[in-house]
Amino acid sequence: MTAKEMNERLSAAKQQKIKVYPCRNLRASNIGHPCERYLYLLIEHWDEQEPHDVGLQNIFDLGNTLEEHTIKNLKEAGYEVITPTQYSFQIKQPYVTGREDLRIRDENGELIPVEVKGISPFEFDRLNTIEDFFRSKKYYIRQYPAQLQIYMYHFNKLYGFFALTNKLTGQTKMIRMDFDWDLADELLKKAEYIYQCLESKTVPDAVEDAALCEGCSLAHVCGQCKRIPTDLELDGELDDLIRKKYKLKTAVDEYSKIDQEIKQKVGEREKILTGEYLITRTQIHKKAYTVHERVENRISIKKL
Repeated sequence: MTAKEMNERLSAAKQQKIKVYPCRNLRASNIGHPCERYLYLLIEHWDEQEPHDVGLQNIFDLGNTLEEHTIKNLKEAGYEVITPTQYSFQIKQPYVTGREDLRIRDENGELIPVEVKGISPFEFDRLNTIEDFFRSKKYYIRQYPAQLQIYMYHFNKLYGFFALTNKLTGQTKMIRMDFDWDLADELLKKAEYIYQCLESKTVPDAVEDAALCEGCSLAHVCGQCKRIPTDLELDGELDDLIRKKYKLKTAVDEYSKIDQEIKQKVGEREKILTGEYLITRTQIHKKAYTVHERVENRISIKKL
């Protein structure tokens, strides 16, 4: 038995779990997807979807484990957690189905819907309010609030919670979302529009955001799929690092300027006592050296 053989068996076991399931109607989990064309094709051409890969199957399976871990965290904190015996529900008009994760009982005895999400450490730090969801660069995070809104609409609840669990640390934090009738009404009208398109066989237009087309399981049947040049790679997390770099640059420039002023003010003096600091000046002799030939990579960053 070798590690290679074991890894192949592990991968094969996950591969056997990969299936393309029928999608006959809109769901709470996908109604927030920004591309109406995708939602249309998902119902009309569900059997033509490209199956997801083993990596994504591992993520799905991990999500089930994280849900159990999240429930454990909530119970340890003293909350009464109810996992509904009848998970699935349906809104009749327009037809939207859903599946609850769990509910917790609040101080008034009310059962409040909770949607569990396993989140990367980076997103876990970024998401602290519902507004952060809507501002996210990742479309699947922007569509999460729609799912919880549908739950609140169906069960007539004034508020609900996201239970976000950090995939790295296992930490869970709660984010409250109040019921927003305008958002719920917008989602229901969107559902009505998709069903009208399905009835009339009128395919909606695709969104302009090419990032949504990358990795789309129905890109090959879309006809309006927008492609990103093959030599470009999307990475929204780099935006935050670059912004931080530019912010720190002004601090570095200011630091260098003040450091030079301090050196000029110290001059040739070897020891100086200020009200708060002791300053000493020493000389360091640096030896000359020759830089060996080498290849360096330089990165050019331009604002879009």
